[in-house]
Amino acid sequence: MRNINKLLIIILSVFIVTTVAAQAPINLHWAKAAVVKYYNTQQYQHEIHRVVDSAKQYLQQRVIENTKLTQSKKLAIVFDIDETALSNYPSMKKLQFGGSKKDLLQHMQQANDKAIKATYSLYKLAKKNDVSVFFITGRGEHLRKVTVKNLRVAGYTSWQKLYMRPDAYNQKSIVPYKSGARHAIESMNYDIIISIGDQHSDLKGGYADKTFKLPNPFYYIP
Repeated sequence: MRNINKLLIIILSVFIVTTVAAQAPINLHWAKAAVVKYYNTQQYQHEIHRVVDSAKQYLQQRVIENTKLTQSKKLAIVFDIDETALSNYPSMKKLQFGGSKKDLLQHMQQANDKAIKATYSLYKLAKKNDVSVFFITGRGEHLRKVTVKNLRVAGYTSWQKLYMRPDAYNQKSIVPYKSGARHAIESMNYDIIISIGDQHSDLKGGYADKTFKLPNPFYYIP
């Protein structure tokens, strides 16, 4: 009995120490302030440029290699849209990085998101080198018309195909849909040399030679 009591005391002591040592997460107000500072001090843009510059170098390398092949490949690049090709930052800040689905839908229907300049330059480089452009977005199919409008207004005037999440899609993760779309592209005999997005779920699941992850401190999509 004494041994049991000693064991219970040890377990309780460990629990108390662990509980006391645990720290509360950062206050939400200060977390949001840190995100705004990260954006306003250009750190966000600097990190995007760093990633995109690497993607540009890789694209040019693959284009050169492709010209040396006896039979050249159909090269392709895949872009995510939100926080990759287009920026939602003004509306996110206005909604204090929250908001309801209705709020977000109203924003997207305005079709006025600006292009992320670094990503747009990668798009232009791909077009210049005859690398086919595909967009794979987590936006629902019901937003196709406004999404096409927004892309074109922002300068993304042409692409091979725009994949949008089926409205009936109900899986917990976006990965099966996005990897399935890339698989469909490769099934058309394209070699996806680059897949670029702001979420890890944009890039998981294979069917791309190289992936590039852009920063996104604003939200998370599994």
